[in-house]
Amino acid sequence: MPRIRTVKPEFWEDELLGVMPRDARLLFIATFNMADDEGILRWTPAYIKAQAFMYDDDLAIGDVGKLMQCLADSGLVFPFIGGVARQQMAVVVNFRKHQKINRPQKSKLPAPSLGNWQVRAMYARRDGWTCQLCGGGIPEKPVSNDSHNLSIDHIRPVSAGGTDHPSNVRAAHQACNKSRRDTPDGEEFIPPRSLSGLEASLNDALNRSRNHSLNDSVNESDAAFNSDRHADADSEVSSLNHSLTEGKGREGKGTGKGTPHPPASQSSDRPAVVQTGERAIEDQMTGSFLDRYRAGNAYSQRQVRKVVADTLANGTNPDELWSALERLGSLSKPVSPGTLQFAFSEIRAQKANNVVEMRPSTADQRFAAGQALAAKFRAQEQRALEAAPDANQEPA
Repeated sequence: MPRIRTVKPEFWEDELLGVMPRDARLLFIATFNMADDEGILRWTPAYIKAQAFMYDDDLAIGDVGKLMQCLADSGLVFPFIGGVARQQMAVVVNFRKHQKINRPQKSKLPAPSLGNWQVRAMYARRDGWTCQLCGGGIPEKPVSNDSHNLSIDHIRPVSAGGTDHPSNVRAAHQACNKSRRDTPDGEEFIPPRSLSGLEASLNDALNRSRNHSLNDSVNESDAAFNSDRHADADSEVSSLNHSLTEGKGREGKGTGKGTPHPPASQSSDRPAVVQTGERAIEDQMTGSFLDRYRAGNAYSQRQVRKVVADTLANGTNPDELWSALERLGSLSKPVSPGTLQFAFSEIRAQKANNVVEMRPSTADQRFAAGQALAAKFRAQEQRALEAAPDANQEPA
């Protein structure tokens, strides 16, 4: 049943939405009304056509399917197959960011299965690959130390009636999840010692991701998803997304009394190979950007460095890149490949409009005027000399 929802003013300024077709943006707003309080809704072209475009005869069901795919590809909506009847469902990944639910009702629709690795990766992307218990970064690729790898934590444990729905799950380290279950009720969560060496794991995963990017290889998880998307009829998921997270609690110990630590700023973006002498340009650029704009903003050092390094690897001029970063920082905009493209476009347009004719300075003008006046005086003196009689000439 459609519900009353709100649209924030920031919606119209979002760069990701700004490059999408207008009908796709309208459909995204419609998903707010069609989704339940967990952000889950039915996701078939016929249903969406009947709900959101019932009076638009110029939009065929196939056209609606393309708009739905646009939302899925952009990471705004996460389609999946759920329930015993294996229905086509979807979750609005940023739903709790867009909507404030005063009295949330229990969802009657199935949640994405946490047994599927693509669902776990989606929640990690939603949480920014940050452990919601200790605030440390989570490697985006599996590492040898399993304590540092991704785990999904239930805010309200299943044993206490918790579910797998999006508002009740969050990303965490394997070690943090286990430590939280072993922490007695009422005690503050303390990050376990097994997190030692996390920085090396993050650097290892980051360098492997960069190598894939520089070699024009497809990301392993995305490749597996794209290959299975049409071929594997049993696949439960058909998209990867990212968003923010919400929730509190302790896994396996009642409904939870503690508030998870806020994500801490990470220093894990330093290169895995220690360099001697001057730092690499991406490190210098990342450090300068964070020193200037991190206060009051939720910039991740690892994310900023990755975007900077990938952009430089594509042959972008460092001076132009730094101007784009300054533009994003001054507007408190996120640093991503998409937002950088907008910043580049604005800077180039501004340069084209700011071409002005060079005019002489005031000092130059005064000097030229003095020269002209001196020449005028010399000319007058010359005429006076020519007009005066010669003193040596005798009168007739």
